Amino acid sequence: MWRNSKKQTYNQGFSILELVIVLAVISILVSMIVPSFGKVGGSEALDTTTVSIIAVLNEAKSQAVSSQNATSSGVRIFNNKLVSFKGNYGNLNKETSLSNLIGISTSTGLGADIIFSNVTGESNASGTITITVLREPTKTNTIRIYSTGVIEKN
Repeated sequence: MWRNSKKQTYNQGFSILELVIVLAVISILVSMIVPSFGKVGGSEALDTTTVSIIAVLNEAKSQAVSSQNATSSGVRIFNNKLVSFKGNYGNLNKETSLSNLIGISTSTGLGADIIFSNVTGESNASGTITITVLREPTKTNTIRIYSTGVIEKN
């Protein structure tokens, strides 16, 4: 038998082609996974914001009903925060920050300020607050406020 005197050597490591293929597969997987993370964050922000708004409104109503200092209480709605106040806006303000992933709009009958009357807890207006996920405008929650002061999530 004749033996080949030349030894075959193999280079260890990865070729450029193998690295490019692996990077392409990873980028495809990442592009499929990343958008779903945004949707989860939006849904969570929507639910959290809805609960926060209802809690702040209920707290303002409770303060008005308990007739602390014989004054009304209210909530002013901004797009990224709520400001609860006693008596008039600017008096004993308390701010609650909201997620920047959502948008808030109020119906024309409601306006930006919701004021609950002393003792009765009735609202100065009735209407709806709509909370929308900015990246997915089809995802919304609605809070209805009645003139009787009843607050409910629709």
